[in-house]
Amino acid sequence: MFKISSAGGAPKVVVDLINGLNKLGKEVYLLTPFKLDYKKIESLYGPIKIKKVYYPDKIKSPICKGTFLPRKFMKKEFLEMIKEVDLVIDIDGGIIHKYLPKDFDNSKYIIWRFSCVNSKRPWEKNNLKKKIRETAKILLGSKRCIPSKNHKIYASDKWTRKELLNFLELNTEEKCLYPAVRVKELLEKRKEKKKQIAIFGRIAPNKSVDDSIKIFAEGTKEYQDYNLVIFGGGTADTGWYLKELKKIINELNILGRVKIIESPTSEELNKLILESKILIDSQRQISNTLTSIEALAAGCIILAHQESGAYTEVLDNGKYGYGFETLEDGAKKLKEIIEKLETKKLNSEDFSLRAEYFSEENFIKRLKNILEENGI
Repeated sequence: MFKISSAGGAPKVVVDLINGLNKLGKEVYLLTPFKLDYKKIESLYGPIKIKKVYYPDKIKSPICKGTFLPRKFMKKEFLEMIKEVDLVIDIDGGIIHKYLPKDFDNSKYIIWRFSCVNSKRPWEKNNLKKKIRETAKILLGSKRCIPSKNHKIYASDKWTRKELLNFLELNTEEKCLYPAVRVKELLEKRKEKKKQIAIFGRIAPNKSVDDSIKIFAEGTKEYQDYNLVIFGGGTADTGWYLKELKKIINELNILGRVKIIESPTSEELNKLILESKILIDSQRQISNTLTSIEALAAGCIILAHQESGAYTEVLDNGKYGYGFETLEDGAKKLKEIIEKLETKKLNSEDFSLRAEYFSEENFIKRLKNILEENGI
């Protein structure tokens, strides 16, 4: 369960779902362990309308906010909520479906899975802390916190569909419910670009920002007038990771061409991405990224790792951008992109309209279709 009063991709996805349901004339009931701060939500994502919120009581609340199995302690609130609703959309799935009454119509409970499925990632180290965390998950039963096989599952993209099948042996609906991306305002605000390359997203190890910096350094050796801007929110790992990134930047002798902006406002974020010519996304083994879609809409050329949903789906395997396999390959592709931009042989408008496929308008159309499929 996500804290939608905080910044981040996952909370935004949930807020956009609520807003999409509202636009379709549906009232929304929400089960969450986190007290909602409506002013904070509005400042981050715009106004939100919820008919009723179900919270755990004060005694259970701290447990429900923990890492392990908060759903397990919200059975009472869940059963109260389902008496009032026509359809349950379970974000990610797991545990809660076990509490459905025996006479419950299973077509009225569906799962929307957008979180990663494969827990083993290339940036993670097998240290003692990780082993303790994994052991705790097994002991507390969270390894069994997987979606139901007896209910419809809609994945957020094809990459997630593939992971659900490969890692959890779960079949999903053919139709994907891609998260809403507000591309229209970016497409309309297109402006003159600076000689600027962006790394956009949370400043955290899983984003492989260090690899993107190395690609920038090597790929722009002949284009020293190009600068790099790194911007995004933080995580628990941001502090030590920033120190590593600054060390790399110094070692590569590019300090004068790199700017790092932590937790920019939405206005600053839009300005930075609209001014940039290229986005480097080195994440791998990951599904679609909202940042790559927003950058595409803003008129950036996307250079993404080929082992990612950003490349295979957003860029349609290179039809709407560029991909790379290694750092050397990434640097080579970056140099090629710059050369083509400088000689007017590459136009971002050839790619940017692809972002409309993931627009808020198309999200609402897909959502409407799914509701109708399930009798709503």
